[in-house]
Amino acid sequence: SMLGQTYGFPVPVGGAGALTDALVRRLESRGGAVRCGRHVERVVVRDGRAVAVRLADGETVPARRAVLADVSVPALYGGLVAPEDLPRQLLSDLERFQWDFATFKVDWALDGPVPWQCEQAAGAGTVHLADGLDELTRFAAQLAMGRVPDRPFSLFGQMTTSDPTRSPAGTESAWAYTHVPHRVVGDAGDDGITGSWDKDEQERMADRVEAHVERFAPGFRDRVRARRILAPPTLQNLDRNLHGGAINGGTTAMHQQLFFRPAPGTGRPETPVKGLYLASAGAHPGGGVHGAPGAN
Repeated sequence: SMLGQTYGFPVPVGGAGALTDALVRRLESRGGAVRCGRHVERVVVRDGRAVAVRLADGETVPARRAVLADVSVPALYGGLVAPEDLPRQLLSDLERFQWDFATFKVDWALDGPVPWQCEQAAGAGTVHLADGLDELTRFAAQLAMGRVPDRPFSLFGQMTTSDPTRSPAGTESAWAYTHVPHRVVGDAGDDGITGSWDKDEQERMADRVEAHVERFAPGFRDRVRARRILAPPTLQNLDRNLHGGAINGGTTAMHQQLFFRPAPGTGRPETPVKGLYLASAGAHPGGGVHGAPGAN
């Protein structure tokens, strides 16, 4: 993450899907196969070792060497692996597993570049939007109290700035995401957002994110031609691992990082089941488009 902050985060030409396509091509070139839309129901464990995965349609896929589970921690230890195949201490520790905050994201099609007040922001692929450390502290405190932030600190991506193929010349393909509580107890703003995330609440929160961008780029909203909203339930529906829109595989606070990730003494990708590995962001070092958990 620090290298990315210092030197920039690279992006694939043509969209994020190009990265997935490249990984699939590499796997297939080594004799592998990708099968989408097949729900895995259980990791089959025999004599303490993962020997297969069983699909929902009854098919069993044998594992000659290993099973790599690129799933959330609760999905692996709370469903895919039977409790009797796991140590009681691990199951007890995971009762205290903590998710990262929920995510609210907006994508925009803009008919021109973002009118930043700060000239340096115009050339950045990703811009962090907050009015200094005091506003960041305020934002974090509102989250900790279960309140929807009224000034949502956001990461703002300018994808055409990074990759000119993303949208026609002179336009911009942009996104921003912020965090909200999993359990909303109140709204720090004036919109009465309750956390139901129905269509009306999604629109009101998207307007709030846009207003936050407008503070740093006056005239931004005049350039919006279309927008797509990805609220916490939307993200979870798109990927069941993103519980409540949590995109990091669990908090990376110190009590759930390094050799505490996802539970004390489980910092390596091995699990208590031989031949079964946690290969998702739930394992060290956590979330990010770096593949490190799987590589480990």
